[in-house]
Amino acid sequence: MDMSVAENMVLDRCFYRPFSRSGWLDIRNIEDHARRLVGDYDIRCPSPGVRARLLSGGNQQKVVLARALSWEPCALIAMHPTRGLDVGATEYVHRRLLQEKARGCGILLVSTELDEIMALSDVIGVMYQGRLVGVVPREEADIEKIGLMMAGAQAACA
Repeated sequence: MDMSVAENMVLDRCFYRPFSRSGWLDIRNIEDHARRLVGDYDIRCPSPGVRARLLSGGNQQKVVLARALSWEPCALIAMHPTRGLDVGATEYVHRRLLQEKARGCGILLVSTELDEIMALSDVIGVMYQGRLVGVVPREEADIEKIGLMMAGAQAACA
């Protein structure tokens, strides 16, 4: 959180081209990359040099999302991707995840939010006390059935 938005954008790739050359960081390329992602992901910040901790929770989440999705991954684990976000930021994260899904990215969504699970999932797996108790295709799932499995009252595997 003490790193800048720009530094956060390349955290997992800062030692590779175009962000590093001969062991030295290429600050211009890092900042250009960050400015592009700030625009693409509608991150509200005064500049890419601002510390991530000074952003709202929704904008911090967008920084993480931008870093993860800007490399067009083939698989993604989204663990509680909207926890603590307001309605607008939640809708934005959902829209981006659905775009990645449409692009062909495999997404493992881990969430306790039933509405989120129902809106984003193709197949729903439910765990209770550390064990998988049910796997249901989305078209066969309903909130009551999923809720019962979450409470350990019903088990179903498709």
